[in-house]
Amino acid sequence: MTLAFPKPKDKPKPLTEAFKTFDDGREVCYTTGTVKQSLKGRKEYRRRISLMWERQKGICCLSGFCPTCPGLLAENEATFEHENGRSGGKRDDRIEIDGKKINGAAHLVCNQWKGSRRINYNAD
Repeated sequence: MTLAFPKPKDKPKPLTEAFKTFDDGREVCYTTGTVKQSLKGRKEYRRRISLMWERQKGICCLSGFCPTCPGLLAENEATFEHENGRSGGKRDDRIEIDGKKINGAAHLVCNQWKGSRRINYNAD
């Protein structure tokens, strides 16, 4: 009996993308996985937090909702706040859909206060 070993061309290549796009349009940044994948994914995740922080002009997206929110948010303290939550396997790391803002940058304690509740803080 001879064993057939996979040839290098037959081995699946490790994923190196920063995020995955699902059929429904959702995007999820790879923050874990292969080393290349997770490094790129965490960098992209952080970039999106910075973009949300900028569009919010340094104010926590939960300011006015969370009773203990101080309002002003330092960029290095900003966390990714998922407006629709992350539960149920429907996490969406996009920050805009067809020009409409979704998700936001928040203090860690404000983000924890909100939990998986839905708060429409991007309402125009």
